[in-house]
Amino acid sequence: MEKPRVLIFGQSFNSNTGGGITLSNLFHDWPKENLAVIVTTHAIQYLNTIHCDKYYFIGSNENSWKFPFNYFQRKVPSGQLDIKSFSKSEIVTGKSNLRSRFVSNIFYPVLMWTGLFHVLSKISFSDDLKNWIKEFNPEIIYIQVSTRDSLLFGKALAEFLDIPVVLHQMDDWLNSISHGGLGSGYWKKKINREFQELVDLTSLCLSISDQMGQEYKKRFGKVFKTFHNPVDLDFWGSDDEKIVLNPHGITVLYAGRTGFGIETSLKAFAQAIDEIRTEFNIPIEFFIQSHEPLSWMGQFENTHYRGMVPYSLLPRLFRGSDFLLLPCDFSQKSVEFLKYSMPTKAPEYMISGSVTILMAPEETAVYQYGSLENWAFTIKRDDVDFVKNEFLKLIQSPELQKRISERAIYLAKKNHNSLSIREKFVSEFNKILQENEKVNDNLVYSS
Repeated sequence: MEKPRVLIFGQSFNSNTGGGITLSNLFHDWPKENLAVIVTTHAIQYLNTIHCDKYYFIGSNENSWKFPFNYFQRKVPSGQLDIKSFSKSEIVTGKSNLRSRFVSNIFYPVLMWTGLFHVLSKISFSDDLKNWIKEFNPEIIYIQVSTRDSLLFGKALAEFLDIPVVLHQMDDWLNSISHGGLGSGYWKKKINREFQELVDLTSLCLSISDQMGQEYKKRFGKVFKTFHNPVDLDFWGSDDEKIVLNPHGITVLYAGRTGFGIETSLKAFAQAIDEIRTEFNIPIEFFIQSHEPLSWMGQFENTHYRGMVPYSLLPRLFRGSDFLLLPCDFSQKSVEFLKYSMPTKAPEYMISGSVTILMAPEETAVYQYGSLENWAFTIKRDDVDFVKNEFLKLIQSPELQKRISERAIYLAKKNHNSLSIREKFVSEFNKILQENEKVNDNLVYSS
């Protein structure tokens, strides 16, 4: 099937973030020469060139900070990236430096609470960027937006090129803008109105879950078709030797990002593991694989930190674990942000054959999917005693474990097979191109 030239903005190809993994899997078999990415500072950290080697970096020529924050802005060069610097097939980053931790944990949260984050910076077109885009000559724009400046630039990009736009929404950040901060109501209304303007310019709207699609159709008046992260059955079905973290007992693994929306549930689960070990003498260990250890991990004897591993090793690591934890926090702020999200790792957990423990509020899309389809053991509260007692039921029932595992594998093959999903994905792109040609033909005819 023919694959059009696509200009991507808002997300780079990588194997370290949910958006990057989803992007990589959906565009997996696209010709490299038919893909180009406009990449920002936030999306460059884990960039790889497996699927695309044409990147334009938004630097100081396009990204400007408002006074007085412009005094703190680093001068960074704009332009097409030298792909030799990103030649590794997989990039596993180490610990972040002091400056990046300060920016992520203090500077940006303060700006978000005050609302200044939404007016801090602006992305605009430079002549170099315009020429780079014209040289690539895209047929379609694919956009993921997660901030106001990226939203406004996505809208400007759509207006500048006047070609079909595909908008793909990963989470409901629009509903949790400046949660509890100064002017949060004002910014929520304003940014949602600006998002509506982008939706109105969009030819194809995509969501990350069916529940998000239903909700966004109500809010913005357009159909949002579901495209979640697919799984390559050959890659995940590999029979390579398992990576076993706890050869003398039971292993529970969480692999992925930490922080907002996840950390509180991780801590509750860690405490439940310690109590199970102490009270029932069950040799169980909990491993958290993330970019950095969490500050509280030392409080729990049976919770251990693991650094990130290459994406290619994840099938072996997941299959080597008895249980895989998929947590979401239960606070109102977390639910607002993650309610309609579908974690990238959900189908990866499902296809692994290990038993998924889904610890999430009942109203979230991932809980509803896991509960209704029975591919995970669901825990609907983060109370430590409740978590402990529920998990004990699972540990003590090999029959239940087997049933969940088999159901998960079946659904992963049925609903998340990359071959069928990629074919459908390409078909949607070609369909909007054909519709656009018909519209253009009509306009020419009428003139």
